[in-house]
Parts: sequence; structure tokens; C-alpha cells
Amino acid sequence: MTRSSSRFLSRLGTVALFCFLAIGLAVAQTPSPALLVLEKADNMLAIVDPATLKIVGRVPAGPDPHEIEASGDGKLAYISNYGGSDSDLHTISVVDLAAQKALSPIDLGSLRSPHGLAFAGGKLYFTAETSKVVGRYDPAAHAIDWLMGTGQDRTHMVIFSRNSILFSLPT
Repeated sequence: MTRSSSRFLSRLGTVALFCFLAIGLAVAQTPSPALLVLEKADNMLAIVDPATLKIVGRVPAGPDPHEIEASGDGKLAYISNYGGSDSDLHTISVVDLAAQKALSPIDLGSLRSPHGLAFAGGKLYFTAETSKVVGRYDPAAHAIDWLMGTGQDRTHMVIFSRNSILFSLPT
């Protein structure tokens, strides 16, 4: 093999590798907006392009993923790991949507069966059904900064009205 043909093959290989990587990155890019779908049976989050309805990525969603909420800036997804009433599950999974990668989950300590989620004012509100509470997680401080007992046997969902008054809805 001559020196020029060797150089040509080397450049061709580099170009082919670059094209392969560029195509791979383009396929894996998270669209904005994106449709976030929990595949509960597989414990996965599917990221779907709403224009084409094609799945552009899948990310582990933790045990028994149940509800999902995106952060206000759309960079993160929060997924409640429910387990049903009287479950021992106590985490909320976190996914970096741009990188399509699971981050460290939020450990709720003794608060069990997280279910309903709502993001407002830069904070994540959640219900913990078995513990009969509504809580608030501050992503900037990486801490739960507020809890309210409900006395309800099924503290299930949380929503906000236009003036950000908190409602807890039993099922």
C-alpha cells in the first residue's frame, strides 16, 4: 500500500467515524418540546418527538414509575417511584432530559409511596401516600423544605391553581 493510499484510507475512516457520530447524536437529541412517556412495565422513560411520534431515547425511571413532571425550564424530569399504598418505596427518580441520563434519585427518607408531582415556583411538590403528607423539594438546596400532613388515607395527587394555591386530592 502506498503512502498516499494509506493517508486516503485514514482520512476516509476519520470522515466515516465523524459522520456516524454526528448521525448518532442527531438521532439521540431530545426535541423541545418533548413528550415524556412512562413505560411502567419496563421501568423506563421514553422520550418521544411529538412531531413524528418516534421514540428518540429511553432512560431508566426507577422502580415502579408512576407519575412524571418536568422542571420549569424543561431540563429535568421527576418521576415518582410509587409501589402502591403501604409500599416501602421512598424515592423520586430524576432524569437529565438533554443528556437522556438518569441522575441520582431524591431519597425521601421515611416518606413512603410518592405519587402526585407538580413543579411550581422552582420547587417540586409531591404527595407521599402511605405517609399521608404533601411535601416540597427544593432542587437548588437538594432538600425537602416543607411538609404538611393531610390526615387522608390516600394523599394521591397535587395540583396548582393560577394563584398557586396547593390542593391535595384523594382518590
